Amino acid sequence: MRGGHYEKMGLIPVFLLCCLTSVATAELFSSAALLSAESFISSIDKSDFSTAYDSASTVLQLQSPQDQWVREQGLSFQLLGKAQERQLKTVRARDSYPGLPDGNYLIVCYQTRTEYKDEAIEVLLLREQGPLWQVCKYSIR
Repeated sequence: MRGGHYEKMGLIPVFLLCCLTSVATAELFSSAALLSAESFISSIDKSDFSTAYDSASTVLQLQSPQDQWVREQGLSFQLLGKAQERQLKTVRARDSYPGLPDGNYLIVCYQTRTEYKDEAIEVLLLREQGPLWQVCKYSIR
């Protein structure tokens, strides 16, 4: 009976190690994506929509020609104004997204206050592409 107890006790560190490794991997996974999201949003904040577009995934670029996407973002920026405050609200992982190829995706949502809107939500969809995370979709509502 004692041997069984020690065998069970030996499994606990292995289980904890697996859990901690998963948590560390998830944090690394998210932090790389969040850095990419923040870099993208920084370009939006500077009204540098072309740089944001160029840094985006080919998925975003295939859905909208650059001049059209830049024009739409510029109009939205004029309508809502510059971001005054932004707070990360949620990050959700998905392995698929409607209308897009399967892969590793993160949906990143920020609660944002702009010059002309007290409560807006910015949503970024990021896709893992090799070692990089790139924005596939961006919207502010």
